[in-house]
Amino acid sequence: MVTETCTHSDILHLFGPIADHLAREILDLQPSADELEVAAAYMAGLTDVMGAVRAPLTGKAARIFEIVSRDELLDDEDLRA
Repeated sequence: MVTETCTHSDILHLFGPIADHLAREILDLQPSADELEVAAAYMAGLTDVMGAVRAPLTGKAARIFEIVSRDELLDDEDLRA
């Protein structure tokens, strides 16, 4: 079974505006659409979609979460400056 990787527009659709270099980091991971959606769900605080276990993120989804979180952290620092 072949899984298609996500596109730049998929990233923008799920996470909103994101710095180009961070979008490139995500694309370099070649995540599947499912991995991208899992990370987006965690970003939105919708961890209950993961089921009762609420397992921590792993693999590419965890890396995507880390990248997007870094972008939000930078935005917060800009607001305080």
